[in-house]
Amino acid sequence: MELLRMISMCMVTVLHALGKSDLLVNLSVNPGINGVIAWVLESISIGAVNIFMLISGYFLINSEFKIKRLVEIVMQAVFYTVFTFGAGLATGVVKPSDVSIYYLLNEFFPVHMEVYWFITAYVVIYMLLPVITKGAAMIPKKRLQVVIIALVIYECGFKSFLPFRFTTDSKGYSFLWYLIVFLVGAYLRLYGFKLTDTALKGWIVYGAGTLLVLLETFAIHFVNARTGHLAEIYGMSTEYNNVFVFAASLGIFAAFLHLPEMNEGPGRVICVLSPMALGVYLFQENLTLRYLWQGWFGLPESSGNMPVLFFLRIVLAVVTMYVAGTLVDALRKLLFKAVYRLWKRLVPGRIGKSGGDEGEDENGEAEHETREYL
Repeated sequence: MELLRMISMCMVTVLHALGKSDLLVNLSVNPGINGVIAWVLESISIGAVNIFMLISGYFLINSEFKIKRLVEIVMQAVFYTVFTFGAGLATGVVKPSDVSIYYLLNEFFPVHMEVYWFITAYVVIYMLLPVITKGAAMIPKKRLQVVIIALVIYECGFKSFLPFRFTTDSKGYSFLWYLIVFLVGAYLRLYGFKLTDTALKGWIVYGAGTLLVLLETFAIHFVNARTGHLAEIYGMSTEYNNVFVFAASLGIFAAFLHLPEMNEGPGRVICVLSPMALGVYLFQENLTLRYLWQGWFGLPESSGNMPVLFFLRIVLAVVTMYVAGTLVDALRKLLFKAVYRLWKRLVPGRIGKSGGDEGEDENGEAEHETREYL
């Protein structure tokens, strides 16, 4: 599951590389080989965000709320916005004339300003964790099934098949959708799911969902190009709350959930690296770099390259940004640990057991970080 966390972040990086480089061309109007490659990569990767939500629900449903963890996740987001803002000012990427009160609010209050919508949703989910865990434990299995099915139908059941967009459709960029997928992950932890109770079934569901995402994308492009209709749902097939995207996410999650465990050596390496996957997202999606790093690799101009070069350029961008984000977050973790140790020395006493810190040794803390990180 920790390996899936890392793979999912690579998939997220693919999405940011393709979407912010305008490489997702119209599939029905001579897209060329590179256009097809881009859309195949998009379809393979689009379930990544839902996978993170499933992982959150799967692990957090048996966890306790900790003030320290809440503060850490908020400060981690602030670190990346403020750090890159300072670096942008120092290097001239951010000009003083661009800075306004609204700009500074985004930099210093990224959760409230929804700079990272995913983090904003996660923070709200985490604050509600005591209510969610208690509720999931008290509700009978059948009743929880009904609640989840009703929510899934409400959020993505109708929108995925009707040729118009609802006013309430947030395309999956919302706390509500995160909560729904979180509950699905929690249900899988508590009760399992027969449709995806083996790795093979999971891979089949993932493959089918991915193929249907691609086919639906082509169908919408085809109809819109020839009739001028469906423009309002042009991107619907690759939105997080699309039923086929959700199915693909559920399939690959189940596939990894039922794979044999790794050998201890590689497993330890994965468990060390996986908690920094969130830092990769925060690094590449901060306001300073969000639309900048794609140009470092020439992605916006790469559509005319030979297909092999086009593909390798995308791979290079994804791998480089993942490694860079991991290294930056490793330094961030060292800084946070140093500040935390200094705080414990300066402030007498420790947070009580309700905060989840008292009596927790280094191994326990590391395990909590590994299991509960996004």
